[in-house]
Amino acid sequence: MASGTSGEQVAEAVEQMAHEASELLRDRLRGAGDGLRGTARRMGVGGALLGGAGVCGALAVGTAHRAALNALETALPRAQAAAVLSVAYAVGAGALARLGRDRLRGAGRASGARPR
Repeated sequence: MASGTSGEQVAEAVEQMAHEASELLRDRLRGAGDGLRGTARRMGVGGALLGGAGVCGALAVGTAHRAALNALETALPRAQAAAVLSVAYAVGAGALARLGRDRLRGAGRASGARPR
């Protein structure tokens, strides 16, 4: 009977440890869930702020375009001023595209990737 009592004590101890381990795991998972919710909330706010920044940036570009066009219109007829500004934008776009392409090609060569 002494061995049965010892066996029961071991079984109770194992059961108690399993119960405590499951409680600890639940507590940890609850804490992780709270942390993830907080992180998601902060990311949502950050995303909204970036969206607002994008809108402000687009408005700034539009305003700068209008100011440049108005300045050119003081020296040139309206159609010519618009054409000059369009050519300037096209040259800038071409230069940026070429620089970007060259950078991407350089990064590809440095990484050992081969273009298809």
